[in-house]
Amino acid sequence: MGNAASSSTASPFDVPDRVTGRAGLEELQVLNPERKWNFVEINVTQEELQETRRGRICHLVYPLETVLDDSIGCAVWFAARGRGFITESGEGRAFTSRAKIILTGIGADEQLAGYSRHRVRFKTSGPEGLLQELSMELSRISTRNLGRDDRVIADHSKEARFPYLDEAVVSLLNSLPVWTKADLTLPRGVGEKLLLRLAAKQMGLTQSAVLPKRAMQFGSRIAKMEDTREKASDKCTRLLTA
Repeated sequence: MGNAASSSTASPFDVPDRVTGRAGLEELQVLNPERKWNFVEINVTQEELQETRRGRICHLVYPLETVLDDSIGCAVWFAARGRGFITESGEGRAFTSRAKIILTGIGADEQLAGYSRHRVRFKTSGPEGLLQELSMELSRISTRNLGRDDRVIADHSKEARFPYLDEAVVSLLNSLPVWTKADLTLPRGVGEKLLLRLAAKQMGLTQSAVLPKRAMQFGSRIAKMEDTREKASDKCTRLLTA
């Protein structure tokens, strides 16, 4: 498990995703204490982020060019590299993951109404409007997300796998009524991705099952290291001039 965190200074790196990641690790350790879990804490300074973006990441993200593509591309690149440290017996030691397969969670939000814009669409257009929104999300996911993430991960000679986009999973989810996959009359942390949350709770991940959605670029704080006035859809000048 790789957990990327960004900071404009050497510390602190206890960003939101780091905190919830550690809590998730504790849940997994309780459920399966015999297994060795490697929780790799990947700390990225602003200087390293800027240097790596200029030298590598900007070319991998291309032809995409938005602020969103920049922040997600950078977060995924550092997470996929897998270089950080793990804590054993209360002490940290340097660690680099040798895993050649990277599992990503892309596709869950798009099919199970995980984004805030899905709540807006549900509020204005009801279940039918939400269904149309989810259909549109899935139809554009290859050009909007998959190419970028695959290139970024492949830069480390690793292969991206997308379990939620497996043909059998997509077919099953498409066969279900939208209200069984999400109930957006319920609050954040409950209603979105309801089907997935129920499965997690059944498996014993009771705390993780009720965490609100937090985008990777915000949870890792990578989106807040530079110009915080930008919108996600803006062209990213850091990519254009890199």
